[in-house]
Amino acid sequence: MTHPAQHINQSVKKQKRVYLVGTASTTYYRGEGVAYNRDYGTATTSEGSRDKRVEPISTSNHRHFAGVLNANVTLDSTGEGWVTINEPGSVCAIALGADTVIDTTILGAQAGGGTGAGRFSDKGFIGRGAARALQTVTGVLESVKDGTGSLDATDGKTLTVSDSSDFTVGDTVVMLACEGDGTGVFVAGKYLVGSITDATTIVLAATCLSTLSTGSLTCSYYVYTGNPTALAYLYDGTEETSGCVTWISPPNAGDTDYAPMLGGISYINGGVTLAADFDIDLPDETIYGAKIGFVCMGTMTTNDVTVDLDTGGIVLAGTALAEINAIDAAADACYLQWTGLWRTIMVVGGATEA
Repeated sequence: MTHPAQHINQSVKKQKRVYLVGTASTTYYRGEGVAYNRDYGTATTSEGSRDKRVEPISTSNHRHFAGVLNANVTLDSTGEGWVTINEPGSVCAIALGADTVIDTTILGAQAGGGTGAGRFSDKGFIGRGAARALQTVTGVLESVKDGTGSLDATDGKTLTVSDSSDFTVGDTVVMLACEGDGTGVFVAGKYLVGSITDATTIVLAATCLSTLSTGSLTCSYYVYTGNPTALAYLYDGTEETSGCVTWISPPNAGDTDYAPMLGGISYINGGVTLAADFDIDLPDETIYGAKIGFVCMGTMTTNDVTVDLDTGGIVLAGTALAEINAIDAAADACYLQWTGLWRTIMVVGGATEA
C-alpha cells in the first residue's frame, strides 16, 4: 500500500506488511534493510508467500532487496513476526553507518557483516538496495574504514581507536572487517562498548573473534549512539539491483581462491602485510548486465590483491585478460560487468589489467 502525504512536510512512503524471519529476541531497527526470501518452501510449489517473507540481508541473499523497516521491532522467542517496510521508491528513514550530505551521498545497504547487515554504510551501485540521502546527518561518532584500527587478538575485544572521547559505554561498534591470521576467526557484526580504557582504547562487551590468537590485527569499524537515521530516497524497482555492499577480511597469509559475494561492491580491509597474494576467484555470473566491484580501503604491503577468473574470462576492448592485479593501495579498485564474459568497466589507481 502507498501511504499518501497528508501534509507538505510528509514524505510519500510505499508501505507493505511482510513476515520477517530473523533471530529470536533480537531488535531490528528503523531504517535497516531486509530482503525477500524468494526461494521459500518447495521449489515446484506455487508459493505466493515468497512475496511476503523477508529476512536480514546477507551475502547469499543481497539481490532481492525488499525495503527498510518503518519502525523498530523486537522479535519474540520464535524469531518471526509481521512488520511494515518502506519499499523502493519511498522517501523514508534509512539506518546509517556513515554521515550524509543532502542530495549528494549515495549509500548501499550492507550485506553480510552479521548483525550489522542492513545498515547503509558505504557507496554502492545505483539500484534496489541503494539510497540517496535527502538530509545532512552527522550521526557516526567515529569511522575507521582503512584498516588502521587495531584489535587485540589475545582477548578479541580490546580495540585501539582514533579518539574515544565521544564514546560512552553502551554505544554500538559495527566491526566490518579484520585481518585474518589463521587462528583468530573474526565475526563481523554489532558490538557494544563495554568500557573505555583511555583516549585511544575501548573494550567491547564481547569478543569478536570466535577463536583467540595473539598480537594485534588490523580492522575496520564505525561507532554510533542509538540508531542514527537520515531521510533518503530508496532507488525504486525500475532500477536494476544494486547488489548492496559488503566487506572482505584478507588473511595475512594470502589466499589463492577466495570466493566473493557475487554482485555489488566489496570493500577490502587494508593495512595487512600479505605473505602471498590474496586472490579473489571470480566465478561466472548468471545475470546479464550484473555488475561487481572491488575497492581496497588501505595499503597492502609485500603482496597484492588480485581478481582472477574461475572459469570464464575478462575482456577489455576485445582483448582477453588473465587477471586484474596490483590492487594494493587505498582507493585502488576495479569494476566489471557480466555480458557472457566479465568486461572491465574501469580500473582505478594502481590496479592493472594483466
